[in-house]
Amino acid sequence: MKIAVLTGGGHVSGLNAGIEGITKEAIGRGGEVLGVLNGWEGMEKGEFVKLTEENTDLIKNHGGSILGSGRWKPDLDKVAENAREKNLDGIVALGGDDTLSVLAKLWEQHDFPSAGWPKTMDNDLGGTYFSIGYPKAVQKSAETVLDSFDVACTHRRIALVSVFGRSTDWVAAGAAAYGDADMIIPGEKETEMGEIYDKAKEVFHENKKDYGRPYAVIVVAEGASIEGLETHVKVDDIHTDDFGHPKLDPHELVSSLADAIKVRSTEEGQVINTAPMALTYQLRNGRPLDIDKKLGYECGQECVKILEEEPGKMASIKREEDELIVGREDLSEGVKVKKVADTDYIDYENFEVTDHYLDYARLFLGEKPHRELRFL
Repeated sequence: MKIAVLTGGGHVSGLNAGIEGITKEAIGRGGEVLGVLNGWEGMEKGEFVKLTEENTDLIKNHGGSILGSGRWKPDLDKVAENAREKNLDGIVALGGDDTLSVLAKLWEQHDFPSAGWPKTMDNDLGGTYFSIGYPKAVQKSAETVLDSFDVACTHRRIALVSVFGRSTDWVAAGAAAYGDADMIIPGEKETEMGEIYDKAKEVFHENKKDYGRPYAVIVVAEGASIEGLETHVKVDDIHTDDFGHPKLDPHELVSSLADAIKVRSTEEGQVINTAPMALTYQLRNGRPLDIDKKLGYECGQECVKILEEEPGKMASIKREEDELIVGREDLSEGVKVKKVADTDYIDYENFEVTDHYLDYARLFLGEKPHRELRFL
């Protein structure tokens, strides 16, 4: 069997683990593997490199993708033509909903054997318990949120930490829960500036009663839609990708939110200062966690088996009691967007992450840490 492998969309830690798992499993079965450069763009333009056990050995320990990636919506006829010219027997795409939606169309419209690998730091893919790259994004964002108590407590401020996650609340929920934040401003449900301000002020002063100093740390989803606050969504052609997604500016979001809090508190006669910060591409970078390496590699192995046995499927992480295993689901399930709002993981009325989220995440993120504060 001769297969091609590509990584599409934004990079996450764990992609190289998938590439290594695919390559070694396929070669172990007597197959040949071609790496596609720069995602679907390379598949459309016919840009391939040969993958071997030697040039993929231990790449699972590294972040990013050795093949490169990109957000490119390809011409499927050209993709199918290049696949035939290379005598390919199948293709594996490592990616999120956009990448897998292209793969699903390739399978449905051209009947070309396909297998998907569940990647996205946003964790919004259907058909899988979580997506590869999500644990690392939560770990890095939660560390920053925990560290933000230093500036909030020392300077009696409200720290505002926005996190990547597009229009879903998965990363924000993880950052708030494992960063022990006081409050979360979601992206999946529209909120109102007055309600946010009242809740933030309440938490700020409650911490003074409990700890002797006023402070608060708030996680903000980058997709937040806040009535009464200028939008941070850029919809012009320059800021829209091939799949039609507008660019969000999380720096502008927390800056505007900080200004609004300061203006409202000044009008009330007691200025509340803030410390805005935005976490963006750093949540995609760095060495993968052990869970991403292990399950990323195993999902890669499963993709090879899917091409041989049941094309048109994706590798899937499943929960069986207190164990995570790798199975498979239809590609059509993988491209369905999974939302936090369909669960009970966030109390949207009170801007809080619930203990049910911890029950969900504990299997791959462990126990949540707690803030450690000391004052004179």
